[in-house]
Amino acid sequence: GRIRADQQRKFRQINEFLRLIEETGEIETLETRPLRVVDLGCGSAALTFATYHYLNNVKHIPTTLIGVDAKAHLMERHNETAAGLGWGDLEFTPGRIAEFNPPHKPDIVLALHACDTATDEALAQAVKWQSRLIFSAPCCHHHLQAQLAGGEMPEPFRPVIRQGILRERLGDILTDAFRAHLLRLLGYRADVIEFVDQQHTPKNIMIRAALKNTRPPDTLIDEYKSLKSYWGVTPYLEVLLEDQLAAILAPLK
Repeated sequence: GRIRADQQRKFRQINEFLRLIEETGEIETLETRPLRVVDLGCGSAALTFATYHYLNNVKHIPTTLIGVDAKAHLMERHNETAAGLGWGDLEFTPGRIAEFNPPHKPDIVLALHACDTATDEALAQAVKWQSRLIFSAPCCHHHLQAQLAGGEMPEPFRPVIRQGILRERLGDILTDAFRAHLLRLLGYRADVIEFVDQQHTPKNIMIRAALKNTRPPDTLIDEYKSLKSYWGVTPYLEVLLEDQLAAILAPLK
């Protein structure tokens, strides 16, 4: 009944993740029963098991949950664990995030530390499914950083880019700013928050979004265009959601 010393940080991360899900006040507004949740890039599945327990056994909301990850051996082991617990509505399936087709469109999409563009794939899938709630804590960010390194840097930022660590952190910030902004353009209320203290993980940013189906104001569209133009980059999430964004960003093409 005690958390192992080497799992204390993970335990804290998972509990904070669940607290921020509850903090939205949106769970009770979801009328689907059973509630449908997917955890994309679930890996060791600590969050997956914890979320299933929290919703079913703490909140007493009937919930089905599917964990998805490319590591087939982990998915097999997690399915054995779920069966041993008697949790019949929890299952794990191997495969790439971008290729996963759930039996039903999920109400909630989770993604904890999906690496690089896997986070973009998780967000894109959630948007395409019109998932009501999205909770994503991104991990590494390489796609936009490569564009920054290979492109023409805005003059005032050249001293920043000369320093590798500063260029990396700038890329992180810009990537998550673009992600949250794209979600807003697509009808979500989205915010970027610190979900756990940095001592528990340096990757402590969460993108939290709730679908409101609101038409973005022109000012929001103009802000996105200006940000893209200034940095001379194209976020991978925009590429993945090209069809959904076509009407909104048409003048940009």
